[in-house]
Amino acid sequence: MNTNYGMEIVRATEIAALTAARIQGLGNHLDILNQTRKAITKTLNRLEVEGTVINDRFLNRPETFQLPPILGKGGQKTDLMAIALEAYRSAADGKNNSTSFAVIGKSGCIQSVPNLNMYKIVVGPNVGQVIDINQPPIINVKRVARALKKYTENVTVCILNQTRHKQLIHEIRSCGARIKLIDEGEVSGCLSAITGAKADIYIGYGYAPEAVLVAAAISCLGGYFEGKIFYENDRDKQAATKHNITDFDKIFRVQDLIKSKQVAIAATGITDGEFLEGVRFTPNGAITRSFVARGETHTYRTLETRHFFDYKPVF
Repeated sequence: MNTNYGMEIVRATEIAALTAARIQGLGNHLDILNQTRKAITKTLNRLEVEGTVINDRFLNRPETFQLPPILGKGGQKTDLMAIALEAYRSAADGKNNSTSFAVIGKSGCIQSVPNLNMYKIVVGPNVGQVIDINQPPIINVKRVARALKKYTENVTVCILNQTRHKQLIHEIRSCGARIKLIDEGEVSGCLSAITGAKADIYIGYGYAPEAVLVAAAISCLGGYFEGKIFYENDRDKQAATKHNITDFDKIFRVQDLIKSKQVAIAATGITDGEFLEGVRFTPNGAITRSFVARGETHTYRTLETRHFFDYKPVF
C-alpha cells in the first residue's frame, strides 16, 4: 500500500475508545456496543480508501448498529476489519480488558471466515513453530517452556474463563504451569502472549473472526498461531463453504488468514487490559494508549495521545 494506513486507522480506534470510555460502567451492554460501532464507522469513513468490510461478527444482528459493507471516501481498494469494542460486556460493567481494534490491508488480503468457534494456540516470536494444535495442551506448554528456557512452573498460560475450558484448565494446572484467566478480550490475551508482556501462550476456544485479527498482528509483530474451527453440525459446515472453506479439518495458520504483508493493525485501550491501559479522562480532555504495527516494515509504535476537547471535540 502506498500509504501507512496504520497511522490513519489508529485515529478510528482512539475515537471508538473515547466513545466507549465515556459511558463505561453504566451497565447498558447494547448501547455501549452500538455507540462505539457508530463512532468507528464515522472515523473510518474519512479514510481516502474504498474499504471492503470483512469478518464483522455482529453482521445481520438486528439489535446492533450495522457497519456499511464499504467504508471510506473512495480511492485505493482495501480490506478493512474492525472490532470497535472487544469485551463490550466488560466495558459496560466497568471491568477490565476492553479494547478497540482495526485492521487494514490490500484488497484480497484478509480471509473471510464464518462466525463460528475456533480453538487456537498463540505464541510469540521467541517461541516459534514448536506448538502443534493436535497435541495435548500439556505437551504444548512444555514445548513453550523449553523454547523460552523456563521451568514449566514459570510458564504463564492465558485462557478465557469459560465453562467449556474447565478440562483445559485442569490439564494445564496438572503440569504446574501458571494460569491467567480473563473473562473477555481474547484478542488482548493473544497479543499479551505474542509480546510476552503478561503471558507466554494463549490457548482455548474463541471466535474465528478474532483469529483473523490475531493473525494480522502476528504478520506485523512476529509470532506463531494455529487454529481449528469447531463445527457443531452440517449447518456450520455449510456456513464455512460460503467462505470457500471446504477442508473441515484444516489447521489455520497466519498465512491462511492474512495473505499479504501489506497489512496494518491498530488498537486503543478502553479499560485497563492484558495488552493496553485504558482511557484516562483529564479536566479538559483524555489520555489514550494505543499501538500501531505494520506488516511491510515490521515497525511497531506505542502511542500516548492527549486529547484536548476544548479545542476540538471528538464526540
